[in-house]
Amino acid sequence: MIKVKTSAFALLMGSAFSTCALPIPDDLDQALTELIIQHGLTGKPANGFDLPGVDDPEVKLGKLLFFTKALSGDKQVACASCHHPYLGGGDGLSLPVGTLAQDPDILGPGRKTTTGQFYVPRNSPSIFNAWVHKRSLFRDARVEFLDWLNPEQGISTPDVPYGEADPNAGDSLLAAQARFPVITPSEMQGFEFMKGAPNDAVRAHLAARIGNYGNAQGELFRNQWRDYFAAVYGDKSAEEIVTFDNITRALAAYQQSMNMTDNPWNRYVQGDKTALTTSQKRGAFLYLYMPPPPSDGGSEPDFLPTQCIGCHNTDSFSQTKGTNYHRLAFPQIGPGIGEAGDESNDRGRTLRNQNLADIYSFRSTTLLNVEVTGPYGHAGNYDTLEEVIEHYDDYHAILDDYIDNQGWCKQPQFKDIKNCVDLFPDTRQHTDAAAKIIDDEIADGAPVLRKLELSTQEKADLVNFMKALTDPCVKQADCLAAWLPQPHEGDPDGLQLYAKNYQGVPLYLPADCAQGDTAVTGSRLMLDQGECISGKAHYFYVDVAQDNTTLYFSSRSGKGQPRLFYNAYQWADPQNAQATSHGTGTEQVLKVTVNRGRHFVSVLDPNGYQGLSVAAGVDSALREPGELPRDIVNACIEGLPSGYTELLSGKAQCAAPGDSYFFIKVKEPGSTLEVRTRHGVGNSDLFAGSFWPSRDMYTFASRRADNSEFLKIDSPAPGWYYILVSGDGQNEGVSIQVDVIEADGASRTKRNRKPNRANNATLPN
Repeated sequence: MIKVKTSAFALLMGSAFSTCALPIPDDLDQALTELIIQHGLTGKPANGFDLPGVDDPEVKLGKLLFFTKALSGDKQVACASCHHPYLGGGDGLSLPVGTLAQDPDILGPGRKTTTGQFYVPRNSPSIFNAWVHKRSLFRDARVEFLDWLNPEQGISTPDVPYGEADPNAGDSLLAAQARFPVITPSEMQGFEFMKGAPNDAVRAHLAARIGNYGNAQGELFRNQWRDYFAAVYGDKSAEEIVTFDNITRALAAYQQSMNMTDNPWNRYVQGDKTALTTSQKRGAFLYLYMPPPPSDGGSEPDFLPTQCIGCHNTDSFSQTKGTNYHRLAFPQIGPGIGEAGDESNDRGRTLRNQNLADIYSFRSTTLLNVEVTGPYGHAGNYDTLEEVIEHYDDYHAILDDYIDNQGWCKQPQFKDIKNCVDLFPDTRQHTDAAAKIIDDEIADGAPVLRKLELSTQEKADLVNFMKALTDPCVKQADCLAAWLPQPHEGDPDGLQLYAKNYQGVPLYLPADCAQGDTAVTGSRLMLDQGECISGKAHYFYVDVAQDNTTLYFSSRSGKGQPRLFYNAYQWADPQNAQATSHGTGTEQVLKVTVNRGRHFVSVLDPNGYQGLSVAAGVDSALREPGELPRDIVNACIEGLPSGYTELLSGKAQCAAPGDSYFFIKVKEPGSTLEVRTRHGVGNSDLFAGSFWPSRDMYTFASRRADNSEFLKIDSPAPGWYYILVSGDGQNEGVSIQVDVIEADGASRTKRNRKPNRANNATLPN
């Protein structure tokens, strides 16, 4: 029996409950033990699931497919564009941006459409632990088992009428779900690609594109997919193994491998009573307390439970009882579903089953790792768990505040839009319609969304408990690396998503600097891991594994006027810095091309900074963005070859057979050189440095088995830069071009005085 004592906080009860104080257990551990038994919890959500490991060959294939943009009609969107591990398995946006993105590689806030419009009506669900959903997927549950307790009856999807089994759905919900983003114009298909074609025709074409057969043969400039599929599904023809069914199987396997359930709560349930804080234990009691029904000997309490456990239950914290979807009256923003005459509205579940009893209802998702999966709600209205708790505690008050004050304009995705207040004019109308139904249900005695009037501490306890459902892996870049493509795993089509944030630096796990500093000066910065610092000077080092690497340092958020300084050999300061950041305020970016080894960066501000987020990331300096390598003019058709000359930015030059030497002057610090060779016969390699390079002595090099070389050199020291095009003795007709991009994005074409190849020390400044 749970013993309770009375708190000082009274609840305002509904008609079925009397006014009474919220019970607080005398012994939280004992009370939680009883509740754990009552709800049949084991602390092992994966029990009963056959989940593959992250190293499973099918999972690895699925990972590459998840990150390729080749599965979208215009080859601009990957599955990971809206479901990235660094963004909580989602996209960090309220409303997703799939096709028509201004920059296809930017994820999170800063990802915008070319038109400024919004086309996807619902928030992206997280792929973390998506396998726990036994009943349905999508926010309106439109992919669902006909009978989730008898899965052999089949899966219903939008390809068939409601209530019928789709014979092509596959053998899992995740495989069935993967069939639909690729045929949705706003998500992956695009608005013009195979417009009006049947769904299965689009899927078949995409499979043929990946397999390089049929009428899609040759659509990818580079295609190595067949061998990847053969390693998983057998050494057969591409038509036999590169099918859309196998594509969805691999995508499903990748998501099924994401078993992110090693959290403090599960450790507590399994017996570690020290795994939770006292606040988290109080929150767990608030969350779990639900009196047994009368049939089990229970009686109606004289207080109103939170009833969280009613909709997010079992070890999976997903819905397994009664209906799988609920009406919660979260604010209705976004473009709507587009029903004729009611275009800006989203009626939720009713769109699928045509049952008005389910109007404005949406599927209950898992709360595992909910700390990192915001924004929350079917349209991503709330950025924090605190806001969600406020909604459940008194939804009318928070709805009025959100709509009256255009709360979306405070959210990162919308705050910088000029006409933000006018974005969603029908929000009140549609939200009030849902709230009115809930009001009527409460008047009829339904307990859902009754006004709880939780205290500030009780709300904090609930939030802290939900944070105990976070697997530490989802907040650690080195742990999540297994679910991101690695260089040694290959890029079968040159369309792999290399995600970046709005600053143009590689996407990284963000840090919540409101929680305090996380990095210690003099320590190593982990790649892709945001860290928080405050002070006047911090010094860090980064270890780089490969030569020809573009190394990024960046800062943002907080207060101050910091600058970032880089040195390849020692702690950096303004005097010895080989590269310095550019930006405004705390928004600073430093890029430099480096080779393997240890590199040093400092963050300095004599007036001090506070709550500054810093991060480091890498990319290959040999990877030319885009599927197709950028072409340059064939300068050898009309121009004479040269074995020694100055290059002009943006102008191609014909190189002489054998070895040719070139030079170009870098005037501005923080500039970038993009060096390309194209055309001709034989094989030529590219060598570059701040001195005359040779095959044995150089700073950076590109050595492909042809004449198509590429090298991006960030932040070379101002002055003359030298390039060698070294041939195999049979090379001729090779063109070289260097584009100098200054820190402000401008290109240079002005001619400079030629250097002396024999003696670099005599070069003019």
